Parts: sequence; structure tokens; C-alpha cells
Amino acid sequence: MKKYIIISLVLLLCTGFPCMGYSQNKSQEITFLYTNSLNGILEACRCGDPKGGLVKRGYAVTQLKKKYPNAVLLESGDFCSYYPDELLTKYLIKGYAHIGYNAVGIGDQEFAAGTGTFHLYSNELPFVCANLQYFANGSWHSAKKHLTVTIGTATIGITAVIDNDAFKYYPNDIISKIKISNYKDALKNEIAQLKTDCIVVLSHLGFEKDKQLAQLFPQIALIVGGHSQTLVKKPVKVGNTLIVQAGTNGSRIGVLRAIVTDKYIKSFEHTFVLPKWEDPDDPVIEKMIAQYNEENAKRFPR
Repeated sequence: MKKYIIISLVLLLCTGFPCMGYSQNKSQEITFLYTNSLNGILEACRCGDPKGGLVKRGYAVTQLKKKYPNAVLLESGDFCSYYPDELLTKYLIKGYAHIGYNAVGIGDQEFAAGTGTFHLYSNELPFVCANLQYFANGSWHSAKKHLTVTIGTATIGITAVIDNDAFKYYPNDIISKIKISNYKDALKNEIAQLKTDCIVVLSHLGFEKDKQLAQLFPQIALIVGGHSQTLVKKPVKVGNTLIVQAGTNGSRIGVLRAIVTDKYIKSFEHTFVLPKWEDPDDPVIEKMIAQYNEENAKRFPR
């Protein structure tokens, strides 16, 4: 009888209070791999600042995904060239689709070759943006306003915003086909809908506005920045929000190994991978580059 009384007391205690070895806080290790501002660089070059291009990035990301099976791969925009090149846009999007991004924020350069070109390939990547519409094929279109990704037992809510100022130097032919709503209002609406374990924003506002964004929306766990091409060597913390950005010309892949608890990143390790000339090529993207060069030669015969 005494044995059963003891067992009952133990069960009662465990029901009312956390037992040793049990945490009420749900924690999950997630590796956030992030990129920005490739600026249309497909091939690697022998440069002072390593520019491995998409061909080296593809190989590097494959290795990182093997090393961190709990990884989510994110892009905050401007992977296309700022020069209008419809053919290059096609192959860049094919390359990104091959690498396997979980979410891609839309930058202004994605429209450099025209809204029609973007629309032609808009379903090939998981594009996301909460406050952008574009006109193509006779009507207005928009990307998904948010996405949800599951890593292990954790759900990550991902949304994105872009600043109207990003288009101020574009010709009227493009500006007239773009509508940018207030990003603060759009973000407020999306955050209210995201009932996930953490919220990530892919921002195309620039680094200074990202810091303001973190103050306005403390619910955000992570802001992956873009547009300003700022190299944030160490993640900047504003309140409970971390802000990262990987610099210029797609030179770096950010690697943020994070412990997510109670909707925020409680601890992390951060580094950059710099794909370089000497690294192996991604064989699929290498073939794409050969095809692009062949098609390009036909456009501009000698």
C-alpha cells in the first residue's frame, strides 16, 4: 500500500510542477542559412573579395545542408542583376530553384528586366512579400504574403517587406507597374496571422530601417536584411530581435546556428562561409552556365 501512495505522490508532483529533466519551454535548434545581393553573378572570379558566384554557392549550400540537416535557407533579394537581362534572369531563377531555397524575398533588381520577365518565372521559387504588387499580362499580381516552414518540431513563419525607395532610380516603365503599400501596416497584418514558434522577416529596407523595424515589432525573432548590402559581421540585437545581412555581391553565406525558445533566439553561433574560386563547382549550375553562355552567344554573335 505504501508503494502505491509513493507512486501517486510522484505523479501528482510531476503534474503540478516541472520534473527534473523536463522543461516547459519548447526549444529547437535551427540553422538559418541566409544570402542577399548576388547581383546577377553566376560565375566565380579571381577577385580580392572572394566572389564564388552562384556556381560555387550551390556546392557550398549542399555541404552545409548535409552538415546541418535542421537548416532553413533564406534569401532577402537582389539576386538578379541591376542590368536588364531577361536571359540571365531565367538562369538565375533556375539556379536558385536547384539550390532549394525555403523562402525568397523580392528585391527591386528582380524587376530590372521588367515585370513581365519576373512574372514568367514567378512560380519557380517560393517568393514572398507582404506589401508588393506588380502588373504583368494585363493584370495585377502579388507573391505569397507569408510562408510557413517546419524544421524538426518547430514551425517558422516567414514574411517579407520591401521599401518604396528601393525603386526610386528605376525608369517609369517599371515604376508604373509596381505598387508598394506601407510596409509597417503590411507587416502588422502578417504578424497577427502567424501563429508559429518564431517569426522571420526577409527585409528589403536597408540596415538602418531594419533596426527601426525591430523596435516597432518586438515579435520578430530574426530579420534577414538586404538592399543596403551591409556586411553585419556580428548579428545585431535590438530587444529580442537579431538582425543579420551578408554584404555585397553574394560573396558570403551567413550561417546562424540558433536555439529557438519561446519564439525567440536565446543563444546562437554565427559565421560566414565564403565560396571561392578554388572550391568545386555545383555540377548542375555549371551546366546551366554553359547553356546560358551558348544562348548568349547567339544573341550577340561576333
